[in-house]
Amino acid sequence: MLRARLPRRPLRTLLPAVLLAAVPALSGCLGDEPTVALLVADGADGAAQGVDVEDFTDRVEATCDECRVRVYDAEGDVDTQRSQVRQAEADSAEVIVVVPVDGDAVGDVSGRAVPVVALGVLVPGADRFVGLEDGDLPGGTGSGGNGSDVEAARDVLLGEEESMTYVPVRAMSEQAADVSVALLAGTPVPGGERVDGVESWFYTAQEVTVDTLTTVLVGQGVVTLDDLCSGNTEKRCERFGLR
Repeated sequence: MLRARLPRRPLRTLLPAVLLAAVPALSGCLGDEPTVALLVADGADGAAQGVDVEDFTDRVEATCDECRVRVYDAEGDVDTQRSQVRQAEADSAEVIVVVPVDGDAVGDVSGRAVPVVALGVLVPGADRFVGLEDGDLPGGTGSGGNGSDVEAARDVLLGEEESMTYVPVRAMSEQAADVSVALLAGTPVPGGERVDGVESWFYTAQEVTVDTLTTVLVGQGVVTLDDLCSGNTEKRCERFGLR
């Protein structure tokens, strides 16, 4: 989905766009440079990390001019990520967002000094959760607008794969950013539901075939026709009437 960039203004006068209609403007100051710690599972594996780091960071900074995002990369190692949760607290993070290597292995994060938002996979004891309706984030599938989506879509177009699973990671990342800024501000985020005691926001993964490539991926701004229909896929696009 194409994203409209929000104007950058101080958090004390601007909430995330989804909150503006529901919550009055903030008063008071949150202090200098509130920090959101983003703990990714593996920054080198875009399909598995389950977060669009750039969109997450842009969203936080667009809705909170004073805020900054500090990224910690576990490089696929559970023990490293477990220690990074503690390190983020020591580094004075005021909200921790975790894209876990293994949700259970990270350990129970309840009772921490700062709120924890789990993204993609629920972490025991998390204060908030952004994930999929039908389970944990699947690895090796569409990831919300990066190169792997284009490659997977081209494989479907060429007939090398019957379908691909598109996961709206960009939208999920921006939702996690909105939740993080709201936690900093002490304000609610609309649209969530409480599941097993955790306030959660759910998204739907979509199975995409050659018949729905344009309606789902192009229609939502995930890929462009130029992405799909260049080089060795050009004739396939002509065959299916995509160009």
